[in-house]
Amino acid sequence: MNQQLPMLKQTVEEEITDLSEGLHNYLAYLGLPTENVLIEPEERRVVINNLPSIIDRVQPEFKENAVYISKFIAACGIGLFDAALNMLWNETVANLRRKVAQFDIDYFLNSVVTDSKRRASIRTEDDLKKLDEWELIKGCKDTGIISEIGFKHLDYIRDMRNHASAAHPNHNDIDGLQLSSWLQTCIKEVLAKEPEGPVLEVKRLLNNLRCNVLSQNDVAPIESNIQKLPIDLVDSTIRAVFGMYTQPDTDSTVRQNLRYISPSLWSSCSKQSKHEAGLKYAVFSANAEVDRKRLAHEFLSSVDGLSFLPHEQRAIDMNQILDGLFAAHNGWNNFYNEPPHARMLISYVPGNGDVPEAVLEKYVKVLVLCRIGNGFGISSGAYDYYDELVNRFSDKHFLVFLKLLWDSDVLSRLQFSSCANNYKHLADGFYQKTANIKLKTGLEAISKAQNAALLNANTKTKFIDLINSISV
Repeated sequence: MNQQLPMLKQTVEEEITDLSEGLHNYLAYLGLPTENVLIEPEERRVVINNLPSIIDRVQPEFKENAVYISKFIAACGIGLFDAALNMLWNETVANLRRKVAQFDIDYFLNSVVTDSKRRASIRTEDDLKKLDEWELIKGCKDTGIISEIGFKHLDYIRDMRNHASAAHPNHNDIDGLQLSSWLQTCIKEVLAKEPEGPVLEVKRLLNNLRCNVLSQNDVAPIESNIQKLPIDLVDSTIRAVFGMYTQPDTDSTVRQNLRYISPSLWSSCSKQSKHEAGLKYAVFSANAEVDRKRLAHEFLSSVDGLSFLPHEQRAIDMNQILDGLFAAHNGWNNFYNEPPHARMLISYVPGNGDVPEAVLEKYVKVLVLCRIGNGFGISSGAYDYYDELVNRFSDKHFLVFLKLLWDSDVLSRLQFSSCANNYKHLADGFYQKTANIKLKTGLEAISKAQNAALLNANTKTKFIDLINSISV
């Protein structure tokens, strides 16, 4: 086989040249454009020459059903790189959906779908198609199905697919090395990789909660394992457990198992996850979901979490608006779809910029992501709303802004130079508005940093110590 490969590659390269000339002549015969239609044969050869070593990473049993990879290679050979990128993305998304279904679909959906009414309509593998693709890859990152590094790469490829593939009209050029690199990334991070490490511990835990009868004596070793989990996995697990607990049809034995391990999860999860649980209680109340409201109160009582119940309906409304804005910003036609959400959001924020504590972190994060753009610009129709809201920021907002350098969604966005520059510009503006010396030091460090340095700021001991020492 290896001896035949050079001859086969030479044959393919010759056929690529012949096909290019034939298609060019046929388009000309039909009176259609021939320029900027097909990628030059030299770029196609780059992909063809790299394919064998990349495809070797994939298990034979996967290759048998990888139809989109075959279409990807065919599109590369013809010279339609934009179509090839679309095929590669389709294969990646289909593979992620299979991984979710095979791993633990309820765990995934309870972690990702925060709207209880929407969650009720998404239950099976086929229903996963109802999730936006950005939700799918972010959910896979949050639940540990893919790594954070894999998420960053896939988020970048997703943006390129949205703006440079055949998914919609474009005039962006993709070269052979880029396309080869994206294929290698999708294979390395998704197609040839199965969940491993701590996420398998979560799978075993959830399976034991559903299938076994636990006692108080079983709690100590479980608590020990929970304390070793990364906080992202603890957050996704507490969401799943909360979702299972508040389902009225959950078996009483399972609910008792959940009561045993919930306090440990609660003590280890993030503050944001605790606020989310409180917000869900308020949503159940507002929607007259009496049984779920009762079970949510019972759950929060069992973990001493009633202090996280929201005191204002404004928090509920803002949370829903922020979800809508975040979805619009990450979805198709985001520049067109963002303004209505931004317009609604600004009506909930007073002139002093004060927002409920329960949504403060999400508010700053979503607003900053929208204000720095997605690498292709900022929604012009929403720009003035974002600027007005950002101008209402105070010290507590600035501190959350600094801590965004630990947020994987923000770090993924800062890979784009325009976004990094906008982030630094915001930091410079905030520097002028605060009298807090430590805040000024942190904001100045960001505004003067090289773009690449922003991605590593959260690893610098001096910067970490500074952020941890700030009180507002």
